[in-house]
Amino acid sequence: MPRSIFDLQAALCKAMSNASRLKIVHLLREGPHCVGEIAQACALTSAKVSQHLSILRAHGIVTSERHGSEIVYRLANPKIAQVCDSMREVLSEQAAVNAEIIQLIHASEHSL
Repeated sequence: MPRSIFDLQAALCKAMSNASRLKIVHLLREGPHCVGEIAQACALTSAKVSQHLSILRAHGIVTSERHGSEIVYRLANPKIAQVCDSMREVLSEQAAVNAEIIQLIHASEHSL
């Protein structure tokens, strides 16, 4: 059975649905890094970073190339960083709305 665009989107979202992988993507927006640099910046073991990078690479989120003895990873498409920025904007807007609701609740408690 052919996959739908929604199946493809879900697979991409699933690959991004891990906090460690999001940290890696956030770091790679600055530019290419090797596994050791990513591990240190994200406070993960090199083995864990390699596992996460394998998933990200399988979904076309990152690419890799060999530089001497090191493999360097980078975002495959700058739009990946834009998607993360958009998610943060949504979270920020939701937080602002929630803060307003909390203020309204507190105001109503004091006005009774």
